[in-house]
Amino acid sequence: LKANGYDSRNRPNIFVPSMYVYTDRVGNIHLNLPDATSKKYSVKFYDENDNFLFEIKNLTDQSLIVDKTNFYHAGWFKFELYVDEKLKEKHKFYIEKEF
Repeated sequence: LKANGYDSRNRPNIFVPSMYVYTDRVGNIHLNLPDATSKKYSVKFYDENDNFLFEIKNLTDQSLIVDKTNFYHAGWFKFELYVDEKLKEKHKFYIEKEF
């Protein structure tokens, strides 16, 4: 199982963020929604144990920032991004702890 010169069993575990839902350097969550004016977007957020947190429906802006304080603690969170009521992406993001 070699890909790109690496044996998949020894491949480093590298996190690749979503192109659509990601955190910025201060920890806020950015939603990047192409064609949001002509498509129906919604996003559901979950904690790392798959407990539902909240949903944002009927997104019409191509760019939206969700404040990190909506997530109550640092750590991994999961999301499901829907376009026209069909699942487009399931992924996760990390919010760092503040000192």
